[in-house]
Amino acid sequence: MLAFTRAGLGSLRFTRDLDITGDVSAIKLHGVNHRYCPLHAVPDWARPLLAAARAHHRLTPRPPGDSMFAPLMLAEARHLRAHAGRLPRLGLSLPAGALVP
Repeated sequence: MLAFTRAGLGSLRFTRDLDITGDVSAIKLHGVNHRYCPLHAVPDWARPLLAAARAHHRLTPRPPGDSMFAPLMLAEARHLRAHAGRLPRLGLSLPAGALVP
């Protein structure tokens, strides 16, 4: 979704099943305090991927109003935190472990 919406990860965190049209042709992202919630057309190449994410979300014991991607983002953050020491030196002013909370 980031590839065709140019949205930040924060917008993905609040994306719900309810924000995707039935035919997976459009998706609404949420801005801060819902002041700016743009609607994006989903390109043909991305529809099967988004449909799969929606199907996976529906198979979990979560209501449609819950975020589709927040659990995945949390799991990825845990993975990054666990392996932060393995990240190459990137010339950052902070240690690699500081990249994830």
